[in-house]
Amino acid sequence: MEFLNRKVFIALDESGKFNANDVGDCFIIGGIMYSNKEEIKSAIRIVEMALRKKYKLKNFSEIKGNNTPAHIIADYINAILLNLDDTYVTPIFSVVSRKQVVSGFTINESIAYNFFVNNLVNFWQKRLNFDNKIDELTLLIDERNLKEVEVNDLEVLLKSNFIEHPWTVTSYYLESSKTDVIRFADVLNHVIYSHFNNPDSDKTNIYKNMINKKIYDRLIDGCFYYPYEKSWFKKN
Repeated sequence: MEFLNRKVFIALDESGKFNANDVGDCFIIGGIMYSNKEEIKSAIRIVEMALRKKYKLKNFSEIKGNNTPAHIIADYINAILLNLDDTYVTPIFSVVSRKQVVSGFTINESIAYNFFVNNLVNFWQKRLNFDNKIDELTLLIDERNLKEVEVNDLEVLLKSNFIEHPWTVTSYYLESSKTDVIRFADVLNHVIYSHFNNPDSDKTNIYKNMINKKIYDRLIDGCFYYPYEKSWFKKN
């Protein structure tokens, strides 16, 4: 991946919960990392308008993974990622095995969320060598993932953990209804959640068959795992 103007943006959402009532084996945090800010935002807006017209979605407030038919999601992802230069766009995900994490993660979901976002940033800053390539990292996060009283906790954690690095980190908590890249992150997370938690479902089969194979492979290649048995760092 290359970085325009030594800046990188990460739009994040989550799928699944850490509490004991969640049915999925895996919790997903991830979305899209990009440096071509205006290009990707423009692409998402254009595709959303086209899909609303094509599929008569005008009554939907948002195109989201949990309320949009799978074939439309596949069309949405293809239309965006097939027309963007993948030099500047990378799907990224942390796939967390709920059965293998210690019980402390289920006690406070906000702390767990911050921990895994920090892990995600740390993984990719090492893999892509942020220290020599960027000056600014900006995180864009769906505001529904955090409580108002905890809104600054993640940024404090990230600033503390990466204070020795030559790049700054800033986080913004935004409404998905008003933020195109958050909506796209939501859809990508939904596909990854379905891939790991419901591999034989009709929805997953639609995703596998209708999402362009190169793009689907990019989504899976963008995953790293916790605990780290399948870590990228152990493969390379």
